[in-house]
Amino acid sequence: MIECGMCGHSFTREEGVACRSGCPMATGCGMVTCPSCGHERAPESKLLALVTRLVRREPRPRETEATR
Repeated sequence: MIECGMCGHSFTREEGVACRSGCPMATGCGMVTCPSCGHERAPESKLLALVTRLVRREPRPRETEATR
């Protein structure tokens, strides 16, 4: 899911792929457009997505002496 930085609306990449009709690079520019407010931004890089997933991962519960 992608969250719009302007309005906070969450949407899928497929919903945000629609390019504006007046864009001279309407095919292949890769910009993501919020379907709610129309804010455009560059797509998230694969490296940034990987780092975000790793940071948001839930930490493992620590073993205590009682659970061993």
